[in-house]
Amino acid sequence: MAAAATAAANAGNGPLTRRAGSIPATPTTIAKPTEPDADALLIGQIVGAGVRDDDFERVLRARDMFLLLKPLLDLPERHKGRRAMAESIAQSLDRSVAQVYRLAEIARDGGVAALARLGQRRDRGQARRLISGPWLAWAQDAAAQWAAEDVPTLATRMRDAVRMAWVGGAPSDRQCWLKATAKVARDLMELGAPRAVCASLLSVPCPRRYVGAEGQHFRVAGRSLRDGKAIYDRHLTPVKRTAAGLMPGELVCGDITPLDIPVLREDGSTAYARLVAWHDVATNWLWLDAVLLDKGQGIRREHVAASYARMCERAPFGAPRRLYLDNGSEYQWDEMLVACKRLADLTGQQFAFEEAATTAADRQVVRSIPFRPRAKRIEGLFGNLTDWLGWWFGYVGGNRITKKVATLGKGVQPAAFEAVKDWLNRTLADYHVTPQPGAEHMGGLSPQQKLTQALESGWRPWKIDRLTLALAFADYEVRRVNRGTVSVDGVTYSGDCLMAIEGRVTVAVPRILNETGAYILDAQGRRILGWVEPEKTYGITDPAGAKEAARRRQALNVLLAERIEQAGGPLNEAALAGTRAELLGLDATLDQAEAAAQWVQPSAEVLQLHEGIKAARARQIEEINRRMEVRMTAEKLNRLGVEDDEETRLAREMGL
Repeated sequence: MAAAATAAANAGNGPLTRRAGSIPATPTTIAKPTEPDADALLIGQIVGAGVRDDDFERVLRARDMFLLLKPLLDLPERHKGRRAMAESIAQSLDRSVAQVYRLAEIARDGGVAALARLGQRRDRGQARRLISGPWLAWAQDAAAQWAAEDVPTLATRMRDAVRMAWVGGAPSDRQCWLKATAKVARDLMELGAPRAVCASLLSVPCPRRYVGAEGQHFRVAGRSLRDGKAIYDRHLTPVKRTAAGLMPGELVCGDITPLDIPVLREDGSTAYARLVAWHDVATNWLWLDAVLLDKGQGIRREHVAASYARMCERAPFGAPRRLYLDNGSEYQWDEMLVACKRLADLTGQQFAFEEAATTAADRQVVRSIPFRPRAKRIEGLFGNLTDWLGWWFGYVGGNRITKKVATLGKGVQPAAFEAVKDWLNRTLADYHVTPQPGAEHMGGLSPQQKLTQALESGWRPWKIDRLTLALAFADYEVRRVNRGTVSVDGVTYSGDCLMAIEGRVTVAVPRILNETGAYILDAQGRRILGWVEPEKTYGITDPAGAKEAARRRQALNVLLAERIEQAGGPLNEAALAGTRAELLGLDATLDQAEAAAQWVQPSAEVLQLHEGIKAARARQIEEINRRMEVRMTAEKLNRLGVEDDEETRLAREMGL
């Protein structure tokens, strides 16, 4: 039982990656799948004796020895030439004939493996002590005083505690042992072990070989819980990738990096510029834009958009076919993808980028995994760029706190920003003509030579004009026109094109142009209507204001006249009146309805009522006619001077 416990305590049962150039002592030492699976973990499991560095050489010697012994093994036992052959082999091996016969017996029984095990301990791979001598003495004393657990159980408990300490993040062997012994002592004390036994465990020296062996398998697991970057940098096996076969502009990476050279702002303060960098993977060409920011500011989206537009317009590798972007805040904006889609529309789908997974691979925007610098080739180029930037006398490097200075007690003297930009451009030119033998896809060529090679093979760069880029990389806002003006982000824009427009328009404010202003498009954003600029304020008595007002009136009249001419004049509505009724057959419908009409006969009471109404109307009309006749007769008599006759009297009585 003790031997089994010893093997269990020291085997480790931990994963072990098989090292190239070493072999197991026996064929069953490392278990591996017969058919490898792409998703399976490529690990082995130690189940027997350990593997040492001299195993490979030992097996090679045993194989050579077996080849020498093979003719002797093939001969029969009583063969006459057996003795002579044994003597010849003994002379070759520098051994006696008796030793050769003994080696032949070993080779016949166990083969090459038996010859390789010659000279090794039979208990090789098994510890002669549990953990260490002092610990074994403590465990035996503890088992004698407290019979609840025996030595193998205490060894298993100790092993588990050491592993837990490593997984918990122990920084060293000694710290791991201190934490592990404290845990075992507390657990034993809670189980009822004597206090003296538990306290004596804390005085056991650290068995560094044992603790280190366990840490080899469990220390990385503890590091993963505390330091993800260390796991990524030191343990995660990188996947080899190649850029061979790419053409210039086929894949372009983007990133932001600081320029570790102090420069002066316009107000005299010291600052460090930022570089918006674009890397053409095929040629290792770098396109850099230095941006000097105000205090407390960082790179914004418009800076990235402006740099991207300049790259598309002026970079020798042209507009990129495919982008590989960082996950930084400068690139995490929908406008970047929208701008690429606008470029696709404005260029007739010649230039296209989509983020959808269903899109063709050569038209997708690829985003790197967050916090994985190994995934971006541009990160490695930043390291190479440091060698070039280090030639500037005021270069401080990445650690600005411990920067190197030329004199004691004085800081680095900042330089003019324009001077640094000029030097940076000339330094990049030198970089572009320098061969790069270390890059596997460059073939020892310089970026210039790779570009020339592509041009000679028939490759042509894509170029996009500035207006198209300005329309693509712009902030689009829909606004209602108010008296010939629109307002975006607190800025009021005016232009002649707005005075003849009513309703909503799309205002495109470019982020890549130095001049202020905006493009006016229709509400759907499909057609450019004109260019507007921020509204200017004039003084009350300023003659320029009066001239501008007169110019606007004249411009409006011209615009309205053009609109009237484009429309062919106003519509003659009077001439068109009744056209719709005539064309749609309204008269025929009315005649048809009249012909189909049915008269409803009233009842007897209604007919009698109708007759009464007619009689009353007749009497009323007769009375009116009589009065009119009397009045006319009275007027005639009045003109003739007859006033006292009977008709005149009656007329007066009637009020006529």
